[in-house]
Amino acid sequence: MKDTNIDVVNYISRYDPKSETRIQRLMFLIRSGKFHSQHSQLYALLERQLIEAGNVKRYHEVFGDDANVESLGDDIDMEPSCSTGKERAYEYKPSNYGFVYNQIFVESATITASHQLATLETNLRTSRSSLARDAILQSSVQLAKHLISTGNSAEAMHQLTMAKSYCSSQRQIQSLFLLLAETGLNCKNYKRVRELYDPSLEVKNEMNNSFVSKLNAARGVAYLAEGKMKEAARSFLAITSELTNNDFNQVLSSEDIALYGGLSALLALDRKEMEVMVMSSPRERNGTTTATVLASKSAFGERLEVIPHLKEAIEAYIRADYAECLSRLDKVRGLWEMDMYLAPQSKELWEKVRGKCLIQYFEPYSSVSLYDVMESFSFDSMEQLEDVIADFIERKEMRNVRIDGVKKILSRLSVDQLERQRRKEMLRKLCRMGDGLLNNVEGMLLRTTCVQRGVIVGGSSKRVKGRRRDWMDVVSSQQHHENACALQSSDEDDGEEEEGKATMDDEEMDMMEIEDSAIVKD
Repeated sequence: MKDTNIDVVNYISRYDPKSETRIQRLMFLIRSGKFHSQHSQLYALLERQLIEAGNVKRYHEVFGDDANVESLGDDIDMEPSCSTGKERAYEYKPSNYGFVYNQIFVESATITASHQLATLETNLRTSRSSLARDAILQSSVQLAKHLISTGNSAEAMHQLTMAKSYCSSQRQIQSLFLLLAETGLNCKNYKRVRELYDPSLEVKNEMNNSFVSKLNAARGVAYLAEGKMKEAARSFLAITSELTNNDFNQVLSSEDIALYGGLSALLALDRKEMEVMVMSSPRERNGTTTATVLASKSAFGERLEVIPHLKEAIEAYIRADYAECLSRLDKVRGLWEMDMYLAPQSKELWEKVRGKCLIQYFEPYSSVSLYDVMESFSFDSMEQLEDVIADFIERKEMRNVRIDGVKKILSRLSVDQLERQRRKEMLRKLCRMGDGLLNNVEGMLLRTTCVQRGVIVGGSSKRVKGRRRDWMDVVSSQQHHENACALQSSDEDDGEEEEGKATMDDEEMDMMEIEDSAIVKD
């Protein structure tokens, strides 16, 4: 496995030293297995934070002998030399780096946490007995923060949800909502985080822009974790300049906002939307854009300055320079792999970006050499490129195109081919309409006959599928039928006289039988 060298101290210093987010990111870097040369430093940072916070639960998960293999064996990229995740997890055990399980800390921290928990629960019961709303709210928040610091985020989420009804001012609502957003992301309760945002908050004067921007940031992370890129892009792009530097580093850093917002916008928005919403200034965003729109900078465009390669990739995409866009974006992929929200979908994100660029690249051309496309878009083989294009055609993301497997050319259908294709589609629609019409007519005739005969048919729980006619055979044999009718017309004219005579004989015989029966009755 390739080792990735990063400045761990600089990276992790972006986040609040007491936050659960920092703990989870440190644990993710260890579990990923891509930074094993710096595991000693990662373990040292993690151990220091857990001991300072008295987080016995997390400490036991990471440094405890009985839980270590399971906690470090999940989500680790395997090398061919390792057959199981447990073998790789054993290699990354803290004891292999000189860390010893501190039983004295665990015992003392457990006693201290139990006393603090009992005190906070007593305070909460006392506040509820006095029916003081502010006291109940304060006691609930203090209890929730204690639960978060000791690794019980799920219980803290429940306490904060119960405390919402005791808020009596906008300041209390804002503080509680931000704590709920932070706890919800730590618990991966993304639905609850998304529900915290209310579109009416942006028009209320009493709600400051910083609070709304933080909610948008938390909501964007929730959408991103769920793979909803368009919603995530619009959430991150709604963040205003009031949210500066690391004002919300309990959840994410300013570099995270730039990375998440720029990448989701590149995946979900078209060139016009990115030009207006990402790279244009607020004045141009409200009015008309100019040819020099790339020179202007919006609040989010300025955020992209911390990740120059991502900004250059977006600018290249807006210019329709897709090869340059992918080249610049490839230099940012290392940031995806070290992020706990992007790493699980890193390969999928890259394929989506490359596929989107490929579709836009082919848009203005009538035919393109697949060899040029393979070289420009860094495909490993021609078979891989053909499979990707075939998948786009099957999903109808690329329409009216075909692949020439011999000449290795991707071309659009000609006017005549498109016309034949439209005719076939129209014929299929007519066939389906004919099937439906005949099924309805047959059903009506059958029901009418049943009513006339006094037959009652009970209801059935199963849906009876109508008979499907082979309309294509009917259409193809129509000309043959017309020719056959023309040949038979002469034979039918010759046989009309004989058929008439036979018909008269039959009628005379019937009349005679009727007369005989009448005589017998008399």
